[in-house]
Amino acid sequence: MYAQILLLKYFWKPISFIFSLFCTNSTKRRAIRQKYLYSKPFPYPNVLSVADTIKLLQGGASLARLGDGEFNLALGKRSICYQKNSPELQRRMREILKNPNGKCLVGIPPRPTQSGFFREYFTRYPHILSMMKLRATYANANISRNNDFLVSGVKEYRKIWDNKTVVFIYSSAGRFDITPDLFSNIKTYHHIDISARDAFEQYDTIMAQARTYPTDYLFLIACGPAATVFAYDLCAMGYQAIDIGHLPNCYANEVVGAPMPEKLPICK
Repeated sequence: MYAQILLLKYFWKPISFIFSLFCTNSTKRRAIRQKYLYSKPFPYPNVLSVADTIKLLQGGASLARLGDGEFNLALGKRSICYQKNSPELQRRMREILKNPNGKCLVGIPPRPTQSGFFREYFTRYPHILSMMKLRATYANANISRNNDFLVSGVKEYRKIWDNKTVVFIYSSAGRFDITPDLFSNIKTYHHIDISARDAFEQYDTIMAQARTYPTDYLFLIACGPAATVFAYDLCAMGYQAIDIGHLPNCYANEVVGAPMPEKLPICK
């Protein structure tokens, strides 16, 4: 399996780059890359469906999710718009990505189709595949992005926190909202307010606050890559903790036509 990764990284990727140098037109260069690089096969772990991931969360599982931003941090690439990278954050991203079978579910995007963003991403940066356990099963990171499931299955999400006391970790100055359509059935809630940017820099303060709550409280976390770490570590301490991401924003986009989260300002 890893031989395919090496083939992508050290053969097809350089070949596609060399071929594209002969084209001055950017559209044609992209077409060449798609033909010689993006169409090549690569190994990928098994990923649960959104529905199966939701069922596990209903049963008390925790979830830490990784997408392209977290992958970029794991690769040691530059900081992303709302989170500075650091050696410690890079180490944590790699640690979590490599441990899908621990107490905390680890979610990644489902296997890419023959086109699309992640198809290109994994073939451009095949090294991220070598950081995964390719024979393992991961949860589905798209629980907060799958708009079709949000429309047909909001009641399934609501079962996760039905009649529970919830601790939300998010920035009141950021994008996240406690949308009644999603959260009106919680028993009561508390809020740990954080910065809209660079939440991982507040790790010690946030975790100290979180540990003051009883372990039967449910944590719902929305703070970018830091949420991946918080969910993972809170689970290890005995809490159910879910990296919920942009769920309310994606719900609003689908139901009332609100902008996608990436189109919203990081700070209100």
